[in-house]
Amino acid sequence: MVFPGRYSTGCQRCRQRKIKCDETRPSCRRCYLYGKPCPGYSDQFHFRIHAASSKVTTPPKEELPDTQQPRRRSTSQQKDATGVVVKNSGTQVSLAPSLAISYDEVSLCYFIRRFVTPCEAKDNFPGHLSFLPSLYRHHDHGILELATLAVAQMAAFNQFGGNTFRLQSYQNYGRTVAVLRNCIQNEIDITDDRVLASVILLCLFKDISGEDWGDPCEHASGLYYLLERRGIEQLCTNRGFELFMLALIKLQVYSFLRGDDRYGDPGSLVASLSVFDPMMRAMSLMTRSVSLRRSLMMCEEVTSAPEGQDEAGCLSSDHLDNTAHESSILLECFKALDEFDSWDAEAGAYWKQIFESRGAPPGLGEVATKGGFYDPETACTIILVRSARLVLLLSILEYWQRAIGLNVTEEGACSKSVVSAELVSFLEQNTRSTIDDMVSLVPFALGDVDSDGKAVSLPHEGAPALIILQPMRLVTYCPYATDQQRAYGRHILDRLNLGIGVRSAVSWEQTRFNTVRHPEGPLETGASTPLVSSCDIMT
Repeated sequence: MVFPGRYSTGCQRCRQRKIKCDETRPSCRRCYLYGKPCPGYSDQFHFRIHAASSKVTTPPKEELPDTQQPRRRSTSQQKDATGVVVKNSGTQVSLAPSLAISYDEVSLCYFIRRFVTPCEAKDNFPGHLSFLPSLYRHHDHGILELATLAVAQMAAFNQFGGNTFRLQSYQNYGRTVAVLRNCIQNEIDITDDRVLASVILLCLFKDISGEDWGDPCEHASGLYYLLERRGIEQLCTNRGFELFMLALIKLQVYSFLRGDDRYGDPGSLVASLSVFDPMMRAMSLMTRSVSLRRSLMMCEEVTSAPEGQDEAGCLSSDHLDNTAHESSILLECFKALDEFDSWDAEAGAYWKQIFESRGAPPGLGEVATKGGFYDPETACTIILVRSARLVLLLSILEYWQRAIGLNVTEEGACSKSVVSAELVSFLEQNTRSTIDDMVSLVPFALGDVDSDGKAVSLPHEGAPALIILQPMRLVTYCPYATDQQRAYGRHILDRLNLGIGVRSAVSWEQTRFNTVRHPEGPLETGASTPLVSSCDIMT
C-alpha cells in the first residue's frame, strides 16, 4: 500500500473501521450515530492540531430522529460530565505488568555502597576494594563479575534474608572457581588485575558467609602464586598496590591462624621494599611477627621433648644448641619490638609529609591520651600494626608461660631460667597499652565520629569492618587483656556480625577448635558443606 501523504486524524474507532470521521471533539458524531462509545483521539501524530478543529460541537438531542437514537446502554456504561460515554470501573482494564526484582542489581548496589571504599582520596592512600567499580563490567559475565555477584549476594542474604540471594551466591561461587581453575591451569591472564581481585573476593566470601572459615584449604596458595607471578610490576599502579596490600593482609591472617609462615612474603617483595617505604615496612613487621611466633612455637616443642636429658637430669649437647637458638630468637623478638617503636616515630613524619590531610600515627599508648582525629584508612592501618605487635607480645609471654626455658652455665650445671617479674610486668602492661590503642581507634575506623568529635554514620562501614575483624578477635583471645577490653572486643564483633552481616565476626570463645594445639589459634567453624578453594585448584 502506498502512503497517501498524510496521517489520519480521526478517532480510534473510525481509523480502525477505515471510514471517514467528522473529527468532532471530544467525541466523534459518527460513533454517536451508530450507538457506539467514541474511544477518543490518540493525538500521537507528527503535526499540531489547529485551534479551529478543537471546538466541541455536540448536536442537540432534538435534532436527532427517533430512528437514530442510540440504543439503551447497559448498566456497565455511563455518561460523564462532558457527555462522553465511558465504562465503569468494573470493566476489564489493561494494566502494565509488574516489574520483576533484579536480585543482581539489588545485591550489587548494597555491596558497593557498604563494603567498598569510595575512590575520593587524592593522595592515593590504599582503601578497600576502591578499584572494583572501575574494573566491574555490567554487561560481562567474566571471572570478576561472577566473584563480585557471589560476595554481594551473600552480603545481601545476611542483611535482607531470602533464599534466592543465598542460592545464587553459591552458584556464582562455583562458577567463579571453575573459571579460576581454567585461568590458572592454562595460565590465561593470570597477571591481570581482574584475576587477583577475584581471588580476594573469594576470600571475602568466606569472611562474610562464615562457612568453612579458617579451613586449611583457604585461597592462600592461589593468592601467593598470583602475587609471585605478577612480580614487582604490580606495585607501579595505585590499583596494583591496593590489590597487593589486601592480598598480603589475607596471607598474614592465614599464616597466623594456621601457624604456617610459608605464604608470608610472596617473592620477598615486602622484605626488599621495606627499606624504602614505611607502608611496606609495616607489612614487613607483620610478616616478621608471625614468623617469630612460629619459631618460638617450634622451640617450645623441642624444649618440652623428653629426649635430650642425661641420667643426672642435665641437658645434652643438642639441647645446649637449642637453648642458644631460643635465646637468639628471643633476642630477635625484642629487636622487633624496638622496630615497632621506631616505626611509630617514622610513620608520624611520613604521614605529615605525604598524607597531609590525614592524622599521623601516634606512639604507643597515645591514642587515648593524646587525642586527635584519624580517618578510617589511617585508623585501620594503625590497628593492623598494633595487632602485629600484640601477636609478638603474646608469643613471648606464652613462650615463657608454657615452655620453661633452661639455662646452662659455663660449668655445665643445669638450672631453670628465671624471668624477672619486672620484665613480665612490663610486657603485660605493654600488651594492655597496645589493646587500648586498638579499641580506641575502632570508632575512627568505622566512621562513628567526625573531625569535630560528633557522632556520624559511615555508609561504607563494611569496608573497615573486614579489615579490623581479625584484630578484634585477637583482643577477645588475649588472656592478658582486661575484662573491659575483652567485653568491648565482643561488642564490636557482635556489631560486625549482626549489624553489618560479617558472619565470621565471632569471639574466640564462641569458636570451635578442631585441633588440640591451642597456641596456633586456628579458627574453624566446621561447616557441613566444604567449598572449593584455591588449594584445590593448585593441586
